[in-house]
Amino acid sequence: MSESDPTPETDIDESVTAEGGSDELPENKVNVEDSGTLKKKITVTVPRERIDAKMDEMFGELSTSAQVPGFRVGRAPRRLLEKRFGKDVREDVRNALIGESIGTAIEQADLTTMGEPDMNLDEVELPDSGEMSFDFEVEIQPEFDLPKTEGIEVNRDIFEVDSDRVDEYIDNIREGQARYEKTDEPTEEGDAIVARATITGEGIEHEVPQANLRIAASMLEGIPLPDLGETLKGKTTGDEVTISKTVSDSHSNEDWQGKDVEIQLEITEVNRRIIPELNDAFAEQSGFDSVEELREFVASRLKARVDTEIQRSLRDQVCAYLIENTQFDLPAGVVSRHTQRLVQRRFVELLQRGVPRERIEENLAELQAAAEEEATANLKLSFILGKIADEEDIEVSDAEINSRVAQMAAQYGRRPERLRQELTADGSLEQVAISIREEKALDKLLEDARITEVKPEDKADETEEGDGTVEKASTGTSAKKSASKSEKDDETDDGDETAAKKATKKAKKTSTKKKSTKKDET
Repeated sequence: MSESDPTPETDIDESVTAEGGSDELPENKVNVEDSGTLKKKITVTVPRERIDAKMDEMFGELSTSAQVPGFRVGRAPRRLLEKRFGKDVREDVRNALIGESIGTAIEQADLTTMGEPDMNLDEVELPDSGEMSFDFEVEIQPEFDLPKTEGIEVNRDIFEVDSDRVDEYIDNIREGQARYEKTDEPTEEGDAIVARATITGEGIEHEVPQANLRIAASMLEGIPLPDLGETLKGKTTGDEVTISKTVSDSHSNEDWQGKDVEIQLEITEVNRRIIPELNDAFAEQSGFDSVEELREFVASRLKARVDTEIQRSLRDQVCAYLIENTQFDLPAGVVSRHTQRLVQRRFVELLQRGVPRERIEENLAELQAAAEEEATANLKLSFILGKIADEEDIEVSDAEINSRVAQMAAQYGRRPERLRQELTADGSLEQVAISIREEKALDKLLEDARITEVKPEDKADETEEGDGTVEKASTGTSAKKSASKSEKDDETDDGDETAAKKATKKAKKTSTKKKSTKKDET
């Protein structure tokens, strides 16, 4: 039995009443059994007496309003009502009994569920006589013990914004303003192509007449192609390539999931990427009088972010510790759903932050290739921080939510009240509150943490003394993403990483001396 399983492996056979169960009717019979990791199959048997009572209730309500030719409203005999409305009433009775029974059965079994129950309503029939039985499956929340949360060891980087980091940020701006020109020359890294794509496999025959792809890690129809850059490098118009891939089990198209496919690309156009030179003309186009003035502005902007980045780094190190030292399973279905939402959300976040679409596609392919691993880390961290917040009685006020929404609105140039309405409408406002609560839980842990200040040269010396390999730190929800590649795209090029991120990696490397950990692929 899983350590996090809240119910015994043996079947549970309990009796429950329907909602409002103060009646004297026979009780439903409920049987609970394991059906997978953190998954339960619940079978409910509704006795005939309850079915008949619900039928009488439904027909009683109908008799007061039904219009039957030849009878005044409320005067039609039951047999005519059954003949005229019987099919609809039976369906309503079935649905009502199922709706009443599901919640009560889950409550009686003492299960804390995740998501909606999984059942096929069309397979449930209301019998003419005898009992009605149906079953459904639910995924349940894990139970686990928290690790020691006092005295967590973390490193605080002491660093300054140097010229290399300013160059990296400006290079990112230049890449974002790159233009493309059609060429007959062979492709180079960073170029783009237009191709006719055909995807074939078992029961799959799909065509994309005009696929736009980068000579870099890309994605086609939801299939990540991390090695596409090497595959297409040096190709010209008219060339064809064939790529064999296995579709992820979390692919949005269920008919494609887990299948081996062949992707044939016929290049119809090659476009050369031209990055603008860094000169005074470029600076003027960006709103500055000279390159030096542009560099001064970038340096001041990066310096303003140092404190925020250091705080994020500290939080990331705590996140890495929590994930590494807390062991429990997660429901597979929840991980799969979260994987898809994660990819979609990250894409939108990067667009809103002004990251070039071409670079997003590269990072999106990398993210998709390891999305399940990241989703698992995110979910585990959410459960852990949620439990810590519960134990610490951490609450989020409406004023704190409004303040966060105002920050988001200012960032995107929106009206705070309008943005809050939109977040409320699509259910995202609750996630804002969760993020704030998780941040407060992390900051609570940092109050009791053992923080060591580390200079860049000290960190470099330790790296040289090691094995030369620094693992990436596992990170979690949106409150803890500064060590991710998406944050890197916002501030740096694809070269050396920032000092704060290196400090995060160093914390993870230290912890891996005791136990191997997962790698954050983003």
